[in-house]
Amino acid sequence: MHVVTRKHLAEAEEQYPDAAREIRAWYRIAAEARWRNFVEVLQVFKDADDVDGYVVFNICQNRYRLVTIIHYAREKEDRATAGHIYIRSFLTHQQYDNRANWDKGVKR
Repeated sequence: MHVVTRKHLAEAEEQYPDAAREIRAWYRIAAEARWRNFVEVLQVFKDADDVDGYVVFNICQNRYRLVTIIHYAREKEDRATAGHIYIRSFLTHQQYDNRANWDKGVKR
């Protein structure tokens, strides 16, 4: 999967150093994946949630939430597309509760 944009993850790593290792692990796994649907996401990340078109990943045992939009890989004219994961925001659990924060990048 192509992760758009890695910059948001780098900002989250800088702002939340306690989550940096897990963010990097999530990125490595997601970048190598070729998910075709949410069920395939759940096979790797068992606690991911599909919420109104967003896919939300728990980071650091639910202390943080990584909010994404995924355009899944698909077959097109006898070839497979890679798919895209759009990083919408990286939030603390408390910030996540306010839906207005979901499309705002890394909250400070």
